[in-house]
Amino acid sequence: RLQADSWKPRWKGSLKALKTLRTARYIRGSSPERMSSLGRFMFGKKPEEYIQSCTRNLAVCLNKKSEEAKIAKSYQKLERYLKDMAAYLYGDSERSADPAKIIKFSKLFKSTDLLRDLTLNIEDLGFEIPKSLAKILSFWLHDKRTHNDAILYFSNNIQLINHLVDVFEKPEISLPCAEVVKEALVHPALLRPVLEEKESKLIFRVLDYVGLRDVAFASEAHGMLDAIINCRVQSQSLSPDMKKEHLKIVARWLKKNDDLFWQKVHKFLEPPGSHLLMEQMLKLVYHVLKTDKNYYTMMKYIDDPTNLTRVMHLLRVPDRKVQVQAFHVFKIFVAKPNKHEKVKDILRPNIPQIRKFFNVLENDDQLDGKFEADLEVLREELVKLETEMLKESKKLEETKDKKASSEDKSKST
Repeated sequence: RLQADSWKPRWKGSLKALKTLRTARYIRGSSPERMSSLGRFMFGKKPEEYIQSCTRNLAVCLNKKSEEAKIAKSYQKLERYLKDMAAYLYGDSERSADPAKIIKFSKLFKSTDLLRDLTLNIEDLGFEIPKSLAKILSFWLHDKRTHNDAILYFSNNIQLINHLVDVFEKPEISLPCAEVVKEALVHPALLRPVLEEKESKLIFRVLDYVGLRDVAFASEAHGMLDAIINCRVQSQSLSPDMKKEHLKIVARWLKKNDDLFWQKVHKFLEPPGSHLLMEQMLKLVYHVLKTDKNYYTMMKYIDDPTNLTRVMHLLRVPDRKVQVQAFHVFKIFVAKPNKHEKVKDILRPNIPQIRKFFNVLENDDQLDGKFEADLEVLREELVKLETEMLKESKKLEETKDKKASSEDKSKST
């Protein structure tokens, strides 16, 4: 028989499991305090108790004067409490998310400094705590019921986003940092102060990360860059109007910083280099150029003959994925109605090679004819270029003949 003083259950169960342990007498004779502790054990702490416990244990973890054993114990508690909080927000196999508690947690997050202190010290909290923190922050920013509180909180603590980008380089926390940054910066209210502050270098810092370390790290950095530049993140809280506003903010930034931006992007397009990075960066270039809000940036880019030459070199890279992405960028140059004369001068002598490449794409079984419509339009543009070239050559011959005839007349007189 279980004694009241020695009973310390280690399970997380329901009332049915409680009855099977025959503890009815224990409950019947319990004091209110004991019943409260039993309720917390069975159904979890209250939201405010989680916040208080996490705040208290975080202070111990960050206090360098604390004993090692005490720090280790507080770290374990903090890790467990944050996992429980994430489970409350997302729900798990044992319980579904409670909307009332979600709202309660959101109000507590906004009114306390717990998330700010965790984020500013994320690099000192190991591996598991940053993962749970990223889940909580991402949910807070993503969910329709809570994202207004989250945006207001981050707006008042905008240094958190810059800090997450600064510490992204540390391998153990790069994934959690990227997750939060992507979810935060799709919101125009957070993107605007980050990009429009004086000497904003956030995008350039992310671009520098793309070239560091292994491919997995570079891909995560590219994902973060793509979310910021092209708003390519699925978010419940992001309306079509907010996405348009996001792209407007990026377009203004690109108009001011396009030279340095392209300079950094083009470093990853120079062979020999990683074909995966080339493919990802070409995707980024294509999405930037085809976005309506970036019209000024696109026109400036495709009127530069050096950019066309760079893309045409990438069409010859021995990797079909790179060639396909380079083709997407190349077709913007060709499809432009009023091409720059220097661009025409590069395209005209290469028309036979371009046609051969088009035939290769058209006959590739893996592509399954998905470029047929594009190729038809581009071939028409090539025909126009050829006819223009013939007309110009005829004009040159006629002017030569006129000059020659005028010279003959002058000699005869």
